[in-house]
Amino acid sequence: MGVRKNLKVGLVDWSYLDNESGDELWLAFHGYGQEAEVMFHFMKTLRPNARILSFDLPLHGETTINKKQSLSASDVGELLVFALQEVDAKKCSLVGFSLGGKMVLKMVETAPVKIDRFLLMAPDGLKVNPLYWFVTHTIIGQLLFEFVIAYPQPFLGTSRLLAKFGLMDKKIDQFVTAQMGTREKRKKVLKTWITFKNITPSLDQVPKCVWRYKIKPTLVFGKWDRVIHPKLAKKLSGENCKTAEVIMLDAGHNLTTKAIALTLKGQVNFD
Repeated sequence: MGVRKNLKVGLVDWSYLDNESGDELWLAFHGYGQEAEVMFHFMKTLRPNARILSFDLPLHGETTINKKQSLSASDVGELLVFALQEVDAKKCSLVGFSLGGKMVLKMVETAPVKIDRFLLMAPDGLKVNPLYWFVTHTIIGQLLFEFVIAYPQPFLGTSRLLAKFGLMDKKIDQFVTAQMGTREKRKKVLKTWITFKNITPSLDQVPKCVWRYKIKPTLVFGKWDRVIHPKLAKKLSGENCKTAEVIMLDAGHNLTTKAIALTLKGQVNFD
């Protein structure tokens, strides 16, 4: 098991798990609704001899952030630099799933010289959803979402009808219901969206950083994922996967299981 530690960076008090030894260093970031333990155990299966720092994201686990604060690009870059200083290392590798993938992409953009390689699994940040932008960047959008928090029936009912008549994938409806089914869950979605609104990566800059600093990228997607569609891999890998290693698994969105880790252990080229 890892040792629970804290690292204060600006207005964020990051909580993370550290197994305190290993022949390579990985920083790990989980998806929405998860905690550091998920990625810690995943990486212990995938890279059993590595040192792993697995972080709780803000509003998840034990990581705390000022209530009125949103993460900035400098917050993300400084976390990487401070984490390396904490363990006396010059460079590291990164792994991120879903929302955690957005963190990884922003680190590649802001501190590429510190990164050896990165592993992205169904990463967020490859496409800006218009609804997400509207809610997080406009007062009207936030007010409308707060209305949905108080009165969810029209929103959830519309989602069910769209799925029923084949106008929306049923898995999307299931995902929406799971994440928005209670008042507390809806509040958490809004808070998380606002917290992460300023760290959407530049998909023009990331490939340039990968090329310039000779970073080794690997992208992993589930063939049946309807939350982060596998076709988005082209945003980073190009049409012919020339700029990144791309692995398509016979899976949906949940790519953090032990079985997936064992599968990737035999497929990802870590040389």
